[in-house]
Amino acid sequence: MRYTARGAVSLERLQEDTNGDLVYTFTHPWSDGTMGIRLSPLELLEKLAALVPLPHVHLVRYGGCLAPHSHLRGAILPTPRQQGLDEPEACPASPQWSWARLLQRVFGLEMGTCPFCQRGTLRLIAVLTQGAVIRKILRHLKRAADPPPIAPARPHQTTCDWVA
Repeated sequence: MRYTARGAVSLERLQEDTNGDLVYTFTHPWSDGTMGIRLSPLELLEKLAALVPLPHVHLVRYGGCLAPHSHLRGAILPTPRQQGLDEPEACPASPQWSWARLLQRVFGLEMGTCPFCQRGTLRLIAVLTQGAVIRKILRHLKRAADPPPIAPARPHQTTCDWVA
């Protein structure tokens, strides 16, 4: 755990020289005898930025029986009962979750059971998508019928003098 949680750069081996450059010494010399590198602060930031993974890229890749398309994967993954889940999934191969399960996961709302009798299961009987109907119902309930106005975009930020 300590190895995986460590930082990319050891600050104990990073020092500033008289010119303002940063000198990073290695723990072991390279095969050509190099003991460290000298970088300007901007170059060091470029090197560190290269270590940041791109968005929407998987950081963990599985191989062998844990690989996504392995024929052995189904034999080693625990079942919902082994995981302690009471609610059976409709279709474990389907990526779509029920609306009640999504509300439970995102907001922590228990929408699968009836709030009055605590036994019956709730199901959708209607979905309102027409704006005029939704406004009429909200006005009748004395709720805000129109969404709040969208705030204008912020102006461009002025450049700051970070050196001072």
